[in-house]
Amino acid sequence: MDRVSGSRVVRVDAHDDGVNRWEITRLRPGLALRPSIASYSDYWEVSGSYTTRREMPGIEPVLIINLGDPVEIIGGNGESIRVEAGEGFAGATHTRSAMSRSSGSQRGVHIHLDLLTIKRLFGGPLGELADRAVPLDALGQWGRALTDQLAEATSPAARAAILDRHLALRLADAPDEDKAAKEALRVLAHAPSVRIEALAAHLGWSRKRLALRVREASGVGPRLFRRLARFSALVARLQRRDATRFAELALDCGWFDQPHMVRDFREFAGVAPREFLRRSMPNIGGMIEN
Repeated sequence: MDRVSGSRVVRVDAHDDGVNRWEITRLRPGLALRPSIASYSDYWEVSGSYTTRREMPGIEPVLIINLGDPVEIIGGNGESIRVEAGEGFAGATHTRSAMSRSSGSQRGVHIHLDLLTIKRLFGGPLGELADRAVPLDALGQWGRALTDQLAEATSPAARAAILDRHLALRLADAPDEDKAAKEALRVLAHAPSVRIEALAAHLGWSRKRLALRVREASGVGPRLFRRLARFSALVARLQRRDATRFAELALDCGWFDQPHMVRDFREFAGVAPREFLRRSMPNIGGMIEN
């Protein structure tokens, strides 16, 4: 359901099939934050058919504050953390699937942002966040103050206003955005056929310097980042139930052919594309595990 133009609320998406119910309120950040923060998703979910979902590898970082029942998050590295109500966690690039386990009931807020922004929030190279789920307490008093205030807010709009204040405060004290690294990640994500040597030359860097800067900005090297970006784009199209045939999807997303795409998909997702489609959730919500 679309809201009136100019409102902080962009959309409210809901689902109820008698077994699984959920609602996601999508909100804009404040105007000053929009270059850094894409949106907020304020959500609740009650599932009667599963308690575990598999989150796909990819290049989109995660920053989530839990406002409901405890959730167990297992990073791509196999390490597990328990996130109670009023606690949050973050992660960056994932090269392997992560898992989330719950009682079947979840509520929280997901902040959608890019890798360079989460790097600024955490203040260090993203290798420390790759394939991990890190408690938001790692950010000290700022993280605790944010989660405490969100837990007390009573509406999505109120929570969005709290996020605006705290994120603006944190980013004001953070280093400036690395524009050259951002351009490198943009090209790798959206021009899958570009040669690494050509990209390095375009930025005025050596291949070694490109590899170092991309790893600092994403947690992985340029070639793996490009493969993950291509895989993420394919997952998004599959979960939107894109009607295009697999062979056409392979070419559109940057593979040479369908068999090459399927091999990569099995490597990253652990299942074939058709099995993923059968078990996938709407709104880019991962895949039902059990």
